[in-house]
Amino acid sequence: MTTSNVNPDDDLTADETGGNRTHGLEDDRLDALFGVLADARRRRVIRILEDADAEVMAVSTLAEALAAREQTGTSPDRLVVSLRHVHLPRLDAVGIVDFEPDRSQVRYKGAPVAGRLLEQL
Repeated sequence: MTTSNVNPDDDLTADETGGNRTHGLEDDRLDALFGVLADARRRRVIRILEDADAEVMAVSTLAEALAAREQTGTSPDRLVVSLRHVHLPRLDAVGIVDFEPDRSQVRYKGAPVAGRLLEQL
């Protein structure tokens, strides 16, 4: 005897998979965006880039601004490594920034959905 009145076979999506995804690629993009925004350092990076007057920012300049905002005592040199190898590639992968590792530069491309989400925080 089951304790549920729900028939699991009645909960099928349009693609008949039984999952909760109906838009596939769009859902994957949102999942990736939420994954990127889940990290506080990446949210601070976005805010710094949004507030910057320059179209392109050197990673070292971004690291200095980040060190000033975080006030954790982490040196800008250590933040450069973290930005170059972890945070900027992830922001680039979801299209929020254009990261040029060879030139050590980052350009904020803007992300309307990310911006609206960050406004709520």
